[in-house]
Amino acid sequence: MEGFENRSIDMVKKLILCKQCHQVIPLLEGIGDFGDSSVLTGVEWSSEDLDKQKEFYLCHGNHNLEELIVDSKTFVSDKPSYEPVKTSYFEASNGQEKLLIRRTRVGLEHPAQYEIIPGQLQISSLSANIQGNELRKEISGRDGSLSLPEEKVEKFIRALNEEVENISPEKLTEEMEVTQEGETPLLAYGILKEVHWENVLRKCQNDFQKNDLTNIKKFIWENREPGDVLALQIHRQVTILP
Repeated sequence: MEGFENRSIDMVKKLILCKQCHQVIPLLEGIGDFGDSSVLTGVEWSSEDLDKQKEFYLCHGNHNLEELIVDSKTFVSDKPSYEPVKTSYFEASNGQEKLLIRRTRVGLEHPAQYEIIPGQLQISSLSANIQGNELRKEISGRDGSLSLPEEKVEKFIRALNEEVENISPEKLTEEMEVTQEGETPLLAYGILKEVHWENVLRKCQNDFQKNDLTNIKKFIWENREPGDVLALQIHRQVTILP
């Protein structure tokens, strides 16, 4: 699957797998291999987490246990990393095979639940949209330096929107000059390649004066970083393949 930089504060690094029962539990930081400790590290481990681990070892301590390493780059959720209550997915491996793990936390008063589920994660682009309202505010708030009448601002926005709509979802990533991860792994920001800006300007040239085109070219050049108003919002979806 396509990787994402892990930003989750509660992401575990290792899991313990009971091979006999096919159940997993996080290996708590500060606790040795299959051992016990009163030391807890970070925000993940509450007293409920510790109790759950003790329960796991009581049930599975005599079974065949092995350690799994979490691949943090595969972490994905539809909520921001700072949200503790959510469902997320990631891969973990024993060095020979990869397992898909679902982590669910239904409330702050409950410890997270980890389970192995069949399948593989696939992340794909679903759609993209321009930041129309933010774009209008940025243009109108430039102290008159752009000096475009409202109808030409709307013409530029329509031309940009049409160009984006003509890009199929499966081609979105390759048509970006640069992308940046958004607030969740299912949102990214991207800047169109140069050829698309040329198409946008071509659509505008019949309605724009030469000075208008010069100004809008300057505006494009100054606002084509992922954090700027010309960045597209790229929406992704997660599919679990069999």
